[in-house]
Formats: sequence, C-alpha cells, structure tokens
Amino acid sequence: MRSGASRQTAVKPAAVASPLNMRPGRPRPGHHGALGLWLALATAPAAAQVSPLTGQTLFYQQAAAPQTRDYLAAYAGLIYTDNIERTANGSSDTLLMVGLSGTISREGSRLDYHLTSNLAILKYFSSAFPTRPTGYLDGLAALKIVPGFFSWIVRETFSQVQIDVFAPVTPDNLVSLNFITTGPRFTLRPTLRTSVTLDALYSYVNTSSPSPQFTNLDNHRYGGDLKIDRAFSEAASLYLKGHYEKTEFKDQVDNHNYSLADGLLGYKLVDGRTVFDLSGGYSHLEVYDVLIATEGVGGGRESLQTQKFDEPVWAVDISRLITPSQRLALTASQTFTDFASAFRLGFNQPVPTVAPPQFATSSVSKQRLWGVDWRFQATRTSLDIALTESKQRYVIATATASNLDWKAVNTLLTRRLSPVLIWDIGASFERRDEVGPQPGGAAPQSSKLWSALTSLSWQVGERLAMRFIYAHSGWSGVYSDNQLGVTVSWALIAAQANAAQPYPGMTPIAPASTR
Repeated sequence: MRSGASRQTAVKPAAVASPLNMRPGRPRPGHHGALGLWLALATAPAAAQVSPLTGQTLFYQQAAAPQTRDYLAAYAGLIYTDNIERTANGSSDTLLMVGLSGTISREGSRLDYHLTSNLAILKYFSSAFPTRPTGYLDGLAALKIVPGFFSWIVRETFSQVQIDVFAPVTPDNLVSLNFITTGPRFTLRPTLRTSVTLDALYSYVNTSSPSPQFTNLDNHRYGGDLKIDRAFSEAASLYLKGHYEKTEFKDQVDNHNYSLADGLLGYKLVDGRTVFDLSGGYSHLEVYDVLIATEGVGGGRESLQTQKFDEPVWAVDISRLITPSQRLALTASQTFTDFASAFRLGFNQPVPTVAPPQFATSSVSKQRLWGVDWRFQATRTSLDIALTESKQRYVIATATASNLDWKAVNTLLTRRLSPVLIWDIGASFERRDEVGPQPGGAAPQSSKLWSALTSLSWQVGERLAMRFIYAHSGWSGVYSDNQLGVTVSWALIAAQANAAQPYPGMTPIAPASTR
C-alpha cells in the first residue's frame, strides 16, 4: 500500500467490525432506500471485516422498516467468519458484538433532536484485533433559546473511513472519525413567505487508528451557512444558499489547510407524488502552503504557495411515485468535498443515493455523482435496484494519483413470509479504478468486489426479535469470505406495527432521508 499523499484513502461509513447487520426487533415492512441498500450491500465492513454486504449499516436495518415513528433497540450477536484477516488463506474467528440501533426524533417548543445509530462494541474471540467501537452514529439537537428566532445547535457524527480503498477492510485499514459541530442559529421571517436562516458554526474533527500508516487528520473548522427561502406556494419555493468554512489541521506538515466558499440558487417542489430539487452555483477553494516547483536562476526551486480553484457546483434530485407501488429516484451532482464532510452529504436527498468511497486525506476532491434507484413495493414483497457512478478528482497535483472512478449495482428483495417472519436476499457488485499516472510509473489499480446475503428475521415477541444470517463476499484475486451469524435485539422504544397495513404506503421521500 502506498503511503502519504500518494495513497490516503477512505470509504464512507464503513465499519470496523460491524459484521452482520442486525435488524432491531419488530416485524419489518420491506422498504429500502438507496443509501440503506448500498450500505448494506456495498459498504466495507468489519474487522475481518466481515463482508462488504454485512458491514456497518444502520440504514439496512431501518431501510427495511420504513417507520415514521421512533424506534431504538439494543442488540447483541455472534458472528462466525472463515476469513478474519481477509487474505487468500485467512483463518477463522468468532466475533461478539453488542450495540444500539435505531432512529428517534422530536420537535418540541424548546428542543428538537434527531438520533440515528448503529453503534457497537466488537470483541474478537481469537484476539486477532483489539476490542473497539464500530459502526455509525449521527445525532443533531437544537435548543430553542428564543423560539422562532435564536437557537443553539449541536451535531455529533461517529463513523469510520478506510486508509486504502484498494486494500481489504480490517481494523488495521480503518480510521475512527468523530465530527462535532456546534454554534448559534438565527431565524428571521421578514415576510409571511420569506425566511432567513443564519448559522455560525465551529467544528472539531478527531481521528484515530492503530495502523502505522495512519496520518493524523485532526482539524478545527470555522464558518457558517446562510439560507434565504421564498415560498411561492405550499409546494414550491426558491432558495439561495451560501456556505463558508476554513479548515485548520493540527498536523500541518502532512496536511494542507484550506478554505471553501460556495453559493447556490435553487428551486424546490414537493407534493404527494414528487420531489424536485434543482440548484446551481459556484465554489471557490483555496489550499494553503502547497509546495510548488518554480523556475529560478541557477536551477529549479520550490516554494510554498496558495493554490486557488474555482468550479461550478450543481445538484439535481428527482423522486417520483410513478405508480402507487413504484418509485423512481434520480440524482446527479458536482461538488467539492473532503473525507469528513462526505459522510454527511447524502442526508438532504429525498432518496439518499449510494455513497462512493472517499480517501482519508486532507486533500479536497471534486466529486461528480450520478444515481438511479427504482423501488417496487407490494403488500408482502418489496424490491429495490440501485445503480450509482462517481468520479473523484483531487485538486492538488500531489494527490491526483488517488483519482478514482467508481461504479456500483445493488439489489435487495424482501418477502414477508408470515406476520412474524421476514426473508431478505440481496446482492451487489462494485468496481473501483484508479485514474491517471501513478507514482514510479506503476500501473493504476483496479478492483472488483461482490457480495450476497440472505437472512431470516423472526419477531419473537412485541419487543424481542432474532435474525439469522448467511453472507458471502469476495474481492477478485484477493480473498473470499463466508459468514454465519445470529443476533438478538430488544426494542427500548418500539413503533407499533399496524397489522391491517404492515407495509406503510410509499411516499416520494424515503425514510432514510432523516435530514
């Protein structure tokens, strides 16, 4: 694996060790958003890292249960894998996991909050890897100090990213990431149809990893967001958004500080069958203290300079109920992003799209993303198919060897066998390709990953549920892995299922869109 700027990789929410995706206990209506589907079918998982299919995935658990009500469960499970190291001849191991999964939210006169979690502690019986937290947690709270005008917001996100997306996912190839944001929010309503929201934000990103190839990516961020929204009707509105953020790394030897500013003008339409959101604007990026070779008297010289980049940014999201049982969602975007912010990007989409891998590096990339998601939902059966493609281009010349093209196809079928039994079967295929010249004239890397899963969920009681899982994953020419697991969950906060209508009707907004 390459080190330093030539190979600093990361994947979106992969999890150290969240081997088999547990579903919290209750009958599971079969609804799967695209983000949930991908995280279940394509995200790199746990330490041995169980399979890309069965890695950390909050959304797989909840995408299959599109409850609009609160749900939170404690769960535990045993997972057997025949390839804990994810190598050609890896040894077997059994893993114990204990965690918390679900989504709860509240809108009150003084406090709003939203919590989405699939966080767990993973124990390896063979001690192949140390016991560590794994999975994902995202929480947002707003304290309304002066309701309608002044509030204080706090957001905490925990996830993991890969150091090298061309190496198997094990704890030695993962970075734990804590991303906390806080600051005041001011809301003004100059007219009945116009609202202005201003956030002044401070963020701190903390990273850690046992890997000797880990580069410290801890940083402070200062900035703010401005949004002006003008409603034309109950369904349609025009908005103007501005964003500024300056990032300062603790380690400024291996990392480059930068500032990013962008402005967007957009139009949004939301009704009972359609969500349409179109926006476009411009982004200005400044990267500080970049070592640049220059011509000089007596030969070439190197100097630290500020590099500036100006690019158009845009996004279009369309989600439409084409029939009462079918939804089609399309998304396309171009944006600047980095290893930490990329994890939070998809939440604002009506149907969150499959998330491409990101490199754990201080470099900022221009990311173009295209996605299509089709969902069919009948009384007892649901089927979701998602196709996604992305192109990531790093702006600093020293990081362009990490440019990546990525494609993924995912499908998931859910069938309710009885009021207490749900059967899932899913499959995914993913291809990653390095783009451009590589250090030392090396050939660009390419990888093909596939996975498949089948599971049976049994609602034992009102709050108690069990899940039995088999998963297989493989990486062409690198490894293959089989897993067997059983998990038990207890609903701390349980949404009551409607026996007369176990499958909630579809809307153009997927339950996984929590923001």
